[in-house]
Amino acid sequence: MEVTLHPTNQIQIELKNHFNKKSWNAGNYVYWGITSVFLGLYILEFFLLKSTWQTTFLFKSIIISVGFFIYYGLKKHSTKPNALVLIYISLFATYCFSIIHIESGYVVTLYFAILTIVISVSNYLMLWNSNFSIIEVLIVILIFLLFHWLDHFVHVWEILSLGGYVFFTFVFLTAFIPDARKRNYMLNIDRDLKKQNTINNLSTKLTELQIQMEELNQLNKIDREKEKILRHDLKNKISNIIGLSQLIDGQEAEEDKIYIELLRDVSTDLLKYADNLYSKNEQKSKSSLNLKMEPVNIFASFKKTRNEIKAKLEKKAIELVLPEKDPRNYIEADFLVVNNILENILNYLINWSNEQSKIYVTFVAIDSYLKIEIEAPATQISPDKLNNIFKPIENFEFTSSFDKPVGLGLQIAKSMTEKLGGYFKYQTQLNGGVTFKLEFKSIENSEL
Repeated sequence: MEVTLHPTNQIQIELKNHFNKKSWNAGNYVYWGITSVFLGLYILEFFLLKSTWQTTFLFKSIIISVGFFIYYGLKKHSTKPNALVLIYISLFATYCFSIIHIESGYVVTLYFAILTIVISVSNYLMLWNSNFSIIEVLIVILIFLLFHWLDHFVHVWEILSLGGYVFFTFVFLTAFIPDARKRNYMLNIDRDLKKQNTINNLSTKLTELQIQMEELNQLNKIDREKEKILRHDLKNKISNIIGLSQLIDGQEAEEDKIYIELLRDVSTDLLKYADNLYSKNEQKSKSSLNLKMEPVNIFASFKKTRNEIKAKLEKKAIELVLPEKDPRNYIEADFLVVNNILENILNYLINWSNEQSKIYVTFVAIDSYLKIEIEAPATQISPDKLNNIFKPIENFEFTSSFDKPVGLGLQIAKSMTEKLGGYFKYQTQLNGGVTFKLEFKSIENSEL
C-alpha cells in the first residue's frame, strides 16, 4: 500500500536531505583543503625547517594516511560528516602544535597563522551545532595544554604572545557563528522548498483547469453543432420518403396515386418545417448532446448497418465484405452514434462506387485500440472534391429546404468519431479508390 506523506512532512524530509547533502559537500571541502595544506607544507618545511624536515615529512605522511583511512573508511557508516571532520582537524592541530612546541620565533607565528586560517575556514564551511562547536574548542585547548604540560608550562606565555591569543580568539568566534548560519541556511531551504511546493500545486491545478476548460469547449462545440446534425439527419430521412414515393410513382392505381401525392406533400411540408424550425433555433439551443458510452461490438454494428442499407447495396449490386467470423472486437462508444457514423460513411461510398463493385471492411487490434478500415476500390470521386467535403461544420449553409447537404454526413461522421475519443482519416489512391480509417479505444473481453 502506497503511503502519501503530508506536505509539511514531505518538506521536512526534503529539508533534511538538502542539509545533509550540504554538510557532506562542506566536509569534503574541508578534508581536501586540509590535505592540500599538508602537501604545501612538504615544500615549505623543506626550505624552512632544514634540521627537522625529514622527521616532519614522516609525521605528515602518517597523519595524511590516518586521516584518509578515518574519513573514507568510516564515511559509509556515518550519517553526518561532523565527527570525521573534527578528527581530521584535531590531527592537523596536533601537527601544528608539535611544530610550534619545538620551534621558536617567526616560525611559531607562521604556524599559528596557518592553523588560524585552516580552522576558521573549516568552521565557516561546516554548519556545526553548538555541541560540536564546544567539542572542537575543548579538543584544541586540550591539545595545546598537553604539549605545554609536557614542557611544564615554561614557554606558554611566550608562545601565546607570538600568535596564540589571536588564534584562540578566532577559534571561539568562528566555532559559534556557524550556529546562526545554520539557522539561516535551513530557513532559506525551507522557504525555497515551500515555494517550489506551492508552484507544483498551482501547476497541477492549472493543468486540471485547462483540461476542464477543454472539455467545456468541446461540449459547447457539440452543443453548437447539434442543431445542424439533427437538421441534416431529419432532412435525409424525409428526403428518403420523397425519393421512395418518386420511385413507385406511375406504377400504381389511381387511388394509390392520391395517397402517394399526399405523402409527397406532407413530406415536403415537414422538410420546410424542419428547415425553418432549426434555422430559428440554431443560435438559441442550450441543450447538450448526451453520449452513452458502453461496450459496442463493432462487427454486429456493421451487420446491422448492412441490413439497413441493403436496398441501396442491391440497387447497385455492391457487396459489403465483412470478416467471415465475428472477431469479437469491442469498442467503448455510443451504440446509436456508431451506427450513424457507419451509415453515413457507407452511404457515401455506395453513391461514389461503380456498379457490381465491393466495399471491404477490416479490423486490426493494436494494443488498447481497434483500427477499422473501410475500403472502396471502385469509387469515382476526385481527391480535390473529397478534400473540399471536409471543411469545418460551421461553414455549411442551407440556402433552401431542398438543397442536398452534400458532404455534411461525412463531416458529421468525422466530428462524432472525434467526440467519442476516436480517430478519423480518409485516404485516396492515384488509380481511384477511397479508404476511410477509424480508430477507437478497444475493450478486452475480460472487461465485459
